[in-house]
Amino acid sequence: MMNPIHIIKRYKILFVLMCVAVAAGCCSPAEKQTKPAAVPEIRPGVLAGYLQPEALPDSLALLPPPPSEGSAALACDEEISRNGLALRDTPRWTMAGEDAELMFPEAAGTFSCALGIPITEQDTPHLYMILRRTLTDAGLSTSKAKKHYQRKRPFQINQQPICTPDEEPFLIKNGSYPSGHTAAGWAWALILTEIAPDRADELLARGRAYGESRIVCNVHWNSDVAEGRFMGAATVARLHADPAFRADLEAAKEEYAAARDKGLRPSQDCESEARTLAIGLRPLSVEAEILKSWQGDFPLNQLHLLPEGQRQSPAGFIDSAQTFTDVWKALKPGEGVPVIDFNANLVLFARNTQFFNRISIGKVDVKNGVAQLLAMETMSANPLEDKAAMSMVVVSKSGVSAIQTGDKIIPIAKSH
Repeated sequence: MMNPIHIIKRYKILFVLMCVAVAAGCCSPAEKQTKPAAVPEIRPGVLAGYLQPEALPDSLALLPPPPSEGSAALACDEEISRNGLALRDTPRWTMAGEDAELMFPEAAGTFSCALGIPITEQDTPHLYMILRRTLTDAGLSTSKAKKHYQRKRPFQINQQPICTPDEEPFLIKNGSYPSGHTAAGWAWALILTEIAPDRADELLARGRAYGESRIVCNVHWNSDVAEGRFMGAATVARLHADPAFRADLEAAKEEYAAARDKGLRPSQDCESEARTLAIGLRPLSVEAEILKSWQGDFPLNQLHLLPEGQRQSPAGFIDSAQTFTDVWKALKPGEGVPVIDFNANLVLFARNTQFFNRISIGKVDVKNGVAQLLAMETMSANPLEDKAAMSMVVVSKSGVSAIQTGDKIIPIAKSH
C-alpha cells in the first residue's frame, strides 16, 4: 500500500504542473478560438469559400428564367425600378453605394448596427472569417444563371446613373440575374440570426434592405434581388453540411456572447442608419416646383429643333443649353435667351399636336421619378397649319428620371 505522504506529494506535483500549463496557455480553449485557421485567397482580398465547386447550389437548375418582354413580371420590375430611381441623391442612395462595398474590413460593418456589436477581425475573428468566406460561397452560387442569361441591368435600359459609377464597365459584362450582392447579404442575414437569435428581426430587415440597395443603386431589377435571396438561402442550407463552417459558427456564437458581456457597441451611427432605412422603396409622389414658365407659338417647320424622339410628342424635356437656345429663338424671336443651369434643372414643354389651342403648364407631378405635366388648354376646332401653341417650364432635375407623354415614358439620359 502506497504511503499517504507519497500520494499527497504526487497530487501537489500534478496540481503545480496543471497550473503551469494553464498559465502558459497550453490548454486554453479561449486562446485557440481567437485564431481561425488561415484560408487562401482566390484573388486579392477575396478568401476561398467553405464549399467546393461541386457543392455549390446550381442557380441555373434552381431558378426560372428572368421575366420575359411584355410580361406582367417585367412591368413590375420596371415599376419598382422607377421607385428606386426616385431615391437618387437621397441618404438612401448614399447607403446603397456603401452597401455595394464587398471588400473587407469595410463590408464587415454592414450588419454591425443590426447585430448590436462591432464586427472586426480583432473583436470577433471567427465571425469576421465567416462573413468573408460565405461572401465567396453565396456569390459563386449565382454564377451559372448570370452567365447563361446575361440579362441587361436597369442602367443599360433606362440610361440613368448608378451609385457606383466606377463599377459600370464590370457590371455591363456581368449578368444582372440573379443578384450576387443580394445572395451574399441574405446569406449573411440568415447566418447572423443563428449567431444572435435575439436580434433576428433587426438582422433580417437589414438583409432585406441590403438587397433593395441594388435596386436603389439602379444596377438590379426586383426579380434579380428576389432570386438572389433564394440563392443566398440555398447556399446557407449547403453550408450546414460543412464541418469547418459549423465549427466557425459555434466559435462565432461564443464571440457574440463575449462581445455583449463586454458591452461593445457598433462604431457606426446606428440612429442615422435607422432613419435612412425607414425611407424604403415606397412609391414616391411629389409636386415639382415650377421655377420659371413661358408660353408662345412654335413654328411647325422648326420641329426639328426639338430633341430627337420628341418632335411629334405632345410633351417632352430639354436638358441642354444649346437645344434650349435654338427652341427659344423659334418660340420667342428677338427676345433674350434666359440663362438655365442644366446641371441642376430641366425644361419641360407641352404643345399642340392636333388643334391650335392656347396652352399653359399649371402643374408637374413626379411619381416614382416620372414627371407628368398637367396643362390647361383652350378648346377650339382650328386645325394646326403653320404653328402650334407651346408652354415651357423649368423644374429641378433632382428625382426626375423620365417624362410621361400619353402612354409613353421617355427616359431622361444621364447628365452631359
